[in-house]
Amino acid sequence: MDIQKEIKSKIERDYFFIEANLVLDYEYFINKINENINTENNLNYKTNVKGKQTSWEFFNQDPQFLKTLFIIFDYLDRIKDMRNYHLGTAWGVKEDYGDYTRIHDHLPCFLSGIIYLNKHSQKLCLPEIKEEVIPACGKLILFPSFLKHYTLRNLTNDSKYAIAFNLKYNTIG
Repeated sequence: MDIQKEIKSKIERDYFFIEANLVLDYEYFINKINENINTENNLNYKTNVKGKQTSWEFFNQDPQFLKTLFIIFDYLDRIKDMRNYHLGTAWGVKEDYGDYTRIHDHLPCFLSGIIYLNKHSQKLCLPEIKEEVIPACGKLILFPSFLKHYTLRNLTNDSKYAIAFNLKYNTIG
């Protein structure tokens, strides 16, 4: 192999980061997550979440989740130049003592979100934009799927619960 040129560099990239609060029935969602992580369909310790996780599309058809998601969609639809999109995946997470999430992104999706279902000290870190999010019940964050994010190990005996989701652009095929 005769390499003629190799460039390793960084480029600036537009992004937005949104933190908001939602009113929701957190007990309903926590109970649904607990039900699924105890079935054969779970993804416990099989993904970047080194904790308990529901199947990828577990909340995709859930009426309570969709009601919450539509509030988010109403906000997104008012953003100039927002292309047509749809829900790709929506899954539940439970991280107990010692559990964590490895650094990762959600490409090829375009937008990712997390809805926290309880207050917890296990921060979500987004190192590329120097943001740390402290979970609180009903806290929503939205960010571009290319941003890497992770959590350190949960060092408490309290479980952290969240719903993560990805939005994809619609394509005409």
